[in-house]
Amino acid sequence: MEVRERIIDESAKLFSKFGICNVTMDDIAVSLGISKRTVYEVFKDKTELIETCLRYLSEKQEERNHKVMAASANVVEAIITSMKDGIKAINAINPVFFYDIRKYYPKIWTTLYEENQKRNYNNIYRQLRKGINEGLFRKDINVDIVTKLFQAQISMLSDQAIFPSEEYRYADLFENLMVNFVRGISTQRGIELVDSMLD
Repeated sequence: MEVRERIIDESAKLFSKFGICNVTMDDIAVSLGISKRTVYEVFKDKTELIETCLRYLSEKQEERNHKVMAASANVVEAIITSMKDGIKAINAINPVFFYDIRKYYPKIWTTLYEENQKRNYNNIYRQLRKGINEGLFRKDINVDIVTKLFQAQISMLSDQAIFPSEEYRYADLFENLMVNFVRGISTQRGIELVDSMLD
């Protein structure tokens, strides 16, 4: 693994575990057994490193989702498997991580959020179409509207005014949204499949 890749991988782990503000460039260098100067030769500052790490984490999640889709027998199996993987990933990340990004790096948060919205729209749209073709999602749903509704609800989960993090675990919110949403758009066969995967 090249130095750049090692720095990104280790920094992403440290940020996820301790939060962004609790990890310094010194901490990253010590953890890797390299000098701080080496870190700064690769990344001009912490902000650039954070943005790179967030893109890296997003790409890894996207890769996992593609693998699940390819290995699944149908779209419901893919969605529920991805949901379970997502919950494990969320539980492994310190909530301070998300708080720090939104509060101290709002520009990065907004940029990546907008990029992810476009990519996620296309992914969700394709999955809904696939589910309809497989007879697992209802034919009468408006795929464009349902896609946007789903995205809006996902965004709402991180709204502190509605779901303050000291009262709600993000993993619980995510699971409740996913299960109820998928069941709501499913045919009877789809609902039975969802329920069988949750037993």
